[in-house]
Amino acid sequence: MDRPTAAGSPPLRILCIDDEMRILRALKALFRDCEVQLCNDPRQAVAMASQFDVDVVICDQRMPQMQGIEVLRELKSTAPRAMRILLTGYADLKAVLGSVNEGEVFRYVNKPWDNAEMRALVAEAGRISRDAAVITAEPISERDAAEARTEVGILVLEDDVNSQARLREILAPHYQVRFANNAERALQILEQHETGVVISETESRQGDLTSLLKALKIHHPHIATVVITERANAQTAMELINEGQVYRMLLKPVRMGSCRLSVDSAITRYWKLKRNPRAIQRFAVANLPSFALPPTTISESLLARIKGLPSRIVQIVRFNS
Repeated sequence: MDRPTAAGSPPLRILCIDDEMRILRALKALFRDCEVQLCNDPRQAVAMASQFDVDVVICDQRMPQMQGIEVLRELKSTAPRAMRILLTGYADLKAVLGSVNEGEVFRYVNKPWDNAEMRALVAEAGRISRDAAVITAEPISERDAAEARTEVGILVLEDDVNSQARLREILAPHYQVRFANNAERALQILEQHETGVVISETESRQGDLTSLLKALKIHHPHIATVVITERANAQTAMELINEGQVYRMLLKPVRMGSCRLSVDSAITRYWKLKRNPRAIQRFAVANLPSFALPPTTISESLLARIKGLPSRIVQIVRFNS
């Protein structure tokens, strides 16, 4: 097996959180060449992560003391450098949505895991944790926030007129919002305007939109994707985390408060990335053979246009080009 840490580098520091000791022992054996701390009480995880200066956190979702998403939500603030991986033995839509919206997980992994894939994933997470700058949770200044709302556009990809009207009502008074009802029009907007956030359904009358969202994230990971859908299922949500690094996922009917909070957070992250491009790889889709994306269903011409979109972020690193 490949080593999770590059030759000559200090071993990765991994915190494994699970109420089942057999799972913890299996992870410790799998990463025997790393510095592994085991935690079978998630209430102690935050303190352990801080003391250990952890690179990667592997946390189970279903535990009696706390849910995994609660743990990762706390660790996002207290150990921001650590990359967060959530384990689960079942597909629960509420938990998956929480892992996106609250824990901002790097990957969602089903039990039982494949050992080679898990080692490759943790190696990638550890590399990013050590190499990439951290985007802090602190809000930007009111001046920067106002400038961001003026300069950075939001693209809404939605062909339902009622949903368009609702999003226009919520967003238009506060942001530079542009609407598209198909992929062609969406690409035109992205080519012509600086866009920091894409709000999209997973499906349209013309078909599936997830391939477009995944392709956009591969080639432009600095753009935040907020998925708004009424057809969500746990499997689709997990794919959007692992293959599209979706930033937020909201269910219809759209609530004004949660929509505004999600968009404000997404705009803020984009604005911070413009000033700190070294952090972008934290939000990229990992280029791992074992986590290869399925064949895209979008046309070659659209894919070429996605690859050729201007980044508008200085010194941006091109991924998977």
